[in-house]
Amino acid sequence: MRSPKTIAVSSAAAAALVLGVGLGTASAAPAPTGTARPAAVGVCSSTALSGGAVRGTLPQAEVQRLLSPLTAQHRAQFGIPGKGPLGTAAGATADRSAAAQPLVSIHPAKGTAFKSLSGADGSCATQSVSTQLTVHNSATTIYTPTMYPPGGSCVELVTVYTQSVRSVSAWDWCRSVSFAASVPINSSFLATYGNGAGAYTGRVVRNSAASNTWTAALYNYSTARWDTLFTQSGTNQSGRTDGWDIEELYSSVAPSGQAYSCTDMAGLTFESSNISVRSNGTWSTATSANSDTHYDQPDSAFYCPTRSYQMLSTYDHWRAVG
Repeated sequence: MRSPKTIAVSSAAAAALVLGVGLGTASAAPAPTGTARPAAVGVCSSTALSGGAVRGTLPQAEVQRLLSPLTAQHRAQFGIPGKGPLGTAAGATADRSAAAQPLVSIHPAKGTAFKSLSGADGSCATQSVSTQLTVHNSATTIYTPTMYPPGGSCVELVTVYTQSVRSVSAWDWCRSVSFAASVPINSSFLATYGNGAGAYTGRVVRNSAASNTWTAALYNYSTARWDTLFTQSGTNQSGRTDGWDIEELYSSVAPSGQAYSCTDMAGLTFESSNISVRSNGTWSTATSANSDTHYDQPDSAFYCPTRSYQMLSTYDHWRAVG
C-alpha cells in the first residue's frame, strides 16, 4: 500500500495506476443506513482466541494476483503516492508512460490519528464494510476504514475497495511492504465477522516486543473468539511510531471537478466506532490523551461536494457519508 512517510500528497500530484480486472459495472445501491454498533463490551480486550485463521482467507497466490498492483514497488514504478496518509510520490521513471495510464491526482485522509506514545502496542475498532460499493474507475483505490496502531507496527488492517477487490486485508510493513493476507467481503464474511449492523471488529496488537511481532485479527461474532488474519515481525519500514484509523483513498478528478471516488461512494456510509488504543497491554478509548487528527486534510481535498464528515465522539467514532 504505502511507502515511507514525509510530505503530504497534494491534489496536484499525478501518477499512474493499473488495477486489473473489474468486479462489474453495476451501480452501487445505497448501503444500510444503520450506525455501525460498537463492539460488545470487552471485545477489544478479550483474550478469547480461536487459535485458527480467519475463515475464507485467500491463498497467498490469489492475494498476490488481486492486490500486487497496489504494492509499494508497483506504485514506485509509476510514480504513485506511497501508501499512508503521508505517502510520498515517487519520481517518474524513464519507462513510465503517463499517457497510457489513468492518473491518480488526489490522496486525501481524515479520521483519528494515534499519537506516538511510549508503550503503545495495539489498536482496535468496529469498522464499516459494504458489499455494495462498486469502483468504476481504475484510478480509484478506497482504503476506508484503515487502521494502523501506534508503536511501530508490522501490520496495518485495511478495508480495501478497487475495481477488482472488496476485502479486509493486512498490509505488511516490516518485510514485503505489500498486502500479505486478505479475506473477501461477501455474505459469508458478514455472517461470520459482521456485527449485524454493516461492520466488523478488528484489532492489531504486538505479541512480542523483543521480536516486534504483531498480529491482525478479526472478531468472530459466531464463536465470540478472535481469528488470526496475519502475523509479522521484524523492523518497521514505514518510519512511523504513530498510527491512524482513517478514511483514505486514491482517485483522480473528472473534468467536472468531482473525483471519480465521489460517484462510487455516493450515498454510502463509512464509519469507525469503538476506536481503542492499547498501551503496555492495557486498553483505553481513543481520547485526546492518545489521539488527535494530525493526518486530517480539508473536506475540499476529497473533491466531493456531496460528501459529509463528522467526528461523532472525540476521537473514538467518526463517520463519512458519500
